[in-house]
Amino acid sequence: MKKWLILTSLCLLIQPAFAQNIGFQFKISKPYCIFNFLEASIYSHTTSRTLQQFIDQKTAGDKEFAQLATDFSHIQLDYQFKREEFPALRRQIRSTYDLIDIALVNSSTIAEFRDRIIGILPNSELEKLITIMQSAETYYDRIIWKDNEAKLNAQRIALEKYAAQCSESFTKINRFYNSCWIKEMPFVVALYPIPGASGNSTATPHANSLCIGVLTDETDHVGRIGVVLHEMCHVLYDEQPSDFEHKLEGYFAENKSPYSQFAYNFFDEGLATVLGNGWAYKYLSGELDPNPWYDNEYINGFGKALYPMIEEYIAGNKQIDQDFVNKAIDLFGKTFPNSITDYGILLNRVAIYNDADSGPAIDEVMNGVGKYFQLTNSHFSSPILDPIALEQLKTGDQTQLIIVDRNHQATLKELKKLFPELSKVKMIPNTIYAFFDRKKRPVIMLYATDKTNLDSLLKEMKTRKYLDQTKIIQNK
Repeated sequence: MKKWLILTSLCLLIQPAFAQNIGFQFKISKPYCIFNFLEASIYSHTTSRTLQQFIDQKTAGDKEFAQLATDFSHIQLDYQFKREEFPALRRQIRSTYDLIDIALVNSSTIAEFRDRIIGILPNSELEKLITIMQSAETYYDRIIWKDNEAKLNAQRIALEKYAAQCSESFTKINRFYNSCWIKEMPFVVALYPIPGASGNSTATPHANSLCIGVLTDETDHVGRIGVVLHEMCHVLYDEQPSDFEHKLEGYFAENKSPYSQFAYNFFDEGLATVLGNGWAYKYLSGELDPNPWYDNEYINGFGKALYPMIEEYIAGNKQIDQDFVNKAIDLFGKTFPNSITDYGILLNRVAIYNDADSGPAIDEVMNGVGKYFQLTNSHFSSPILDPIALEQLKTGDQTQLIIVDRNHQATLKELKKLFPELSKVKMIPNTIYAFFDRKKRPVIMLYATDKTNLDSLLKEMKTRKYLDQTKIIQNK
């Protein structure tokens, strides 16, 4: 531990020198495009809805492709590991999924990708993944690549023109975050095509690899660069040294506002939005983007509320400090006074419990919840009655979302012991139960006859929007 602390201090000392001339490389990795294509075919919550619909239209009735997608969904890609020196409320849990995406981005062929990830997945699963990707390439070429490769390359050339300004923006933003970055490590921006001029696109960061969906006929290249820098901001937030992360978390903990935790939950996305889609857009174009900056009312609203303060800090070469945090909490409360009971807020940072018994089954549940709610910080436990899961139900301080879709009798019996609020309530299948427990934690239980009823319960929550504190049964 002492060695680690010494290295962290060294990193902080050399960080300003490293904050210069960071490279931005814009590239197209066909292996990543094929992988993203497969993810979209199984409706992964990180993929574009527009791309999902496009694939559905082009593969309707194709049983062989449907089987290919099903086989892909059964491969476990997410093995997790923990960095315990970082605060529990930050991204302490990391995943092999990031390593796989990084390998995809840096590979030119499927064979090269295979060689890059040897040892990450079991060989049997690696062989299945490579075989599926090779088979999917035929579909990808016909459905997307043939008509859109040239358009995507034109988009790459247009975006590359902003590489120097991206580097300049990095220098200013990195100073604000007080992050540690290595000068020789560029950001690699991997583009994948979404056919058309309008629609939904997505982007995800994986260390220095930024995966960005590009509409093939779009013309707002400054806006797309804003997305690139938005994802870069997530990476810089993750790369703050551990001692600084603990200090920031302490600032939120010391603030007694009832909105403190909610502001903390949205801090990462709020900062990425105001910096990437707000400040950087103006830095590149000379004016603020008049359109929404993010497709989520809370993230968009929080980002826009933060803008004047961000402009002041960036102009003054100031880093995030306690005064910034306190003002951010105050801004969140003033902007969203009803947020304390909003399901969309409550599920932003959530522990999810279910009896899913495999990686694909867990993904199915997570994608189902992610279809309706933004899951910025989530943790999954299975089975519900596992001793570790039960301990988390007792002690975890985030929202507790319990999805009971099997093993009903034993699970409900144990939950009534844990939560006296449920002890005298008649349990009715396909019902939403929600309340604040004695620790003032939001607890939400979805009692579904089976997993097929989960979607309707989540949709009901989305429609109702707010938790009704006057009753435990929400949808009766």
